[in-house]
Amino acid sequence: MKVDYYFSIASPFSYLAVERFSSLIKKYNLQVDEKPFDLVGTVFSNTGGLPVPKRHPSRQKYRLIEIDRIAKKFNVPINRQPKFFPPSDPHLPAKFVIAACNQGDKLNFSSTCLEYLWSLEKDISDIKVLEEICEKLNLKFEEIKNSALSDEINDKYKKNSKDAIDQNVFGAPTYVFKNEIFWGQDRLDYLEDAIKNASS
Repeated sequence: MKVDYYFSIASPFSYLAVERFSSLIKKYNLQVDEKPFDLVGTVFSNTGGLPVPKRHPSRQKYRLIEIDRIAKKFNVPINRQPKFFPPSDPHLPAKFVIAACNQGDKLNFSSTCLEYLWSLEKDISDIKVLEEICEKLNLKFEEIKNSALSDEINDKYKKNSKDAIDQNVFGAPTYVFKNEIFWGQDRLDYLEDAIKNASS
């Protein structure tokens, strides 16, 4: 069974869902297509979304409350206002994720990027930090970097964003299973229900 996993490498809600999503993958032996995409520059602008700084103050305030609630409920360490959010270049780490996936990495690079940003106060736009992640995961940095900076990966990144819009995805994280959309970390239970029904 296959799940398309659309996420932003800078999304706190993607980070807050990673461990639970990983558990679902293992529990049901899911095939996952990781699709990091340009949430703010492409998807928001085509689906009516707004970047955090442009949202009404009441929405910004409630977002922080929700981050705290979710983190506490699932015991996920997080800094709701990390030093390096938003990343100066969210595209570079996303392309590194795609390059790592092409070399067989499954969810490790993306989840580590999210952890670095939202828990460890690291700048994931910094090439040195991306090198550190590669070393941590025993990935060959130069190979990943050369791939991430290639036209092929750039085209794949753009296609992920186009695919998101074509599949009516408008936020992160979003899971698409059998053409059904599950948006948000709080929809993982519904995703599991759908997987169970498909398995029965």
